[in-house]
Amino acid sequence: MTIESVEAFPVRVKMKDRLLAGTFRYEDYQSVLVRTVWNGVPGWGEAMTRFSAEATAGLVRWVGHHLEGRDFPRPEAAWEDVYRQFRVRGQTRGIAMEALSGVEMSLWDAWGRTEGKSIAKLLSARSSASVPAYAGSIFESRGPIAEQIEWIKSLGLKGVKLKVGFGVATDTRLLAQARRRWGDGMMVADANGAYDTKSASKAMEKFERFRLAWLEEPVPSDDFDGYAAIAKGRKVKVGAGETWYAGDFARPISGGLVDVVEPSVSRCGGIACEARVAREASKRGIDFSPMVGANSALSLAASLQVAAALGSIGVEYDAFDNPLVQQLAPGFPELSAGKIAVPSGPGLGVEVDPKFIKANLLG
Repeated sequence: MTIESVEAFPVRVKMKDRLLAGTFRYEDYQSVLVRTVWNGVPGWGEAMTRFSAEATAGLVRWVGHHLEGRDFPRPEAAWEDVYRQFRVRGQTRGIAMEALSGVEMSLWDAWGRTEGKSIAKLLSARSSASVPAYAGSIFESRGPIAEQIEWIKSLGLKGVKLKVGFGVATDTRLLAQARRRWGDGMMVADANGAYDTKSASKAMEKFERFRLAWLEEPVPSDDFDGYAAIAKGRKVKVGAGETWYAGDFARPISGGLVDVVEPSVSRCGGIACEARVAREASKRGIDFSPMVGANSALSLAASLQVAAALGSIGVEYDAFDNPLVQQLAPGFPELSAGKIAVPSGPGLGVEVDPKFIKANLLG
């Protein structure tokens, strides 16, 4: 099967809301959408980008130049070929891997369309028709927490993620507000690596009374020693993984440093990587919850496909009018009773709107 072309489409949409987390701020929705033609069949993917969509697009084009005109039997073979090139040059993390993730996702989409099967069916003979979902994320900077929670409730979602990381006292106040409005529902607190080991331990003592499903990234994502330290005797479950790449998951999974692993399919290495992480986590009794965040409908669809095949305690869904979801793939997703229907069509199962891409294309 010949890879005929790989195209990169960097897109950006200005945010209306002010989204301020403990360690960063969002100013716009941006991504690099990838279109591959493999053996005459097109497929779409997404390469996550948070800094420079143009830089990520350049790396997608490099991957395309490396792959175009060559034959590969499956997406994994193409991935391994590119990964070897990255590895010997020390590029196994960062935007190089994000670019490879987008290309790999597009190949899976094309392969599924060729086979007439969803990615979930390619991954497993048995898959779920829907997957539990929780809303991410509530930002105090967006507006009153109570109003955001009421909106999430109106969508029927059963879980919510709240941005923390502003200091233990402030975070305790925010969580108390959210818990009063959310009752006994599933609630995740996301610190985005804002604490050091000492303050994370203090925060977990304060947060125990809020009955969190888990505390996400209490310390910086690459501080594995910090995760090991707070893992001892923890009374609040810990989640992490959205900023980990293919080679980063082995230690935290084998060492039981987290209770919930949260890979991002458009960053970690792609669909096969996310599926491998889900399987390895399951063997160790670690829950799997793929991160989607402010990414597009393509990352959401890919995460749903993996979760449907391998099981998940919940997929993150941006419930606050993300144009990269609602406008890129109109009609997707379908929410019902706290779950999202998994697209049943071949590949990712979603169709992108070329008019949206044209209207928001950079350059």
